[in-house]
Amino acid sequence: MPIINVDCWEGFNEEQKKQWIQTLTDATVKLFNLPPDKVLVILRETSVTNWGQAGVVASDPDFLDKSRITEAAAG
Repeated sequence: MPIINVDCWEGFNEEQKKQWIQTLTDATVKLFNLPPDKVLVILRETSVTNWGQAGVVASDPDFLDKSRITEAAAG
């Protein structure tokens, strides 16, 4: 049985999550020729206060700008 784990930030509405689960299930059924009841999808939502990138917490109002660091800081 395929188990599809999706880690994502909080903020998707219920309809989006329903469609996401259905789309992932449909694609897996089609690709592997399985019955739908053999596909398990788990969405794990995490608060943006528990994520970070480039040393910046995702809840920071300037996260998009601050997390786009492409070079290591000099010494």
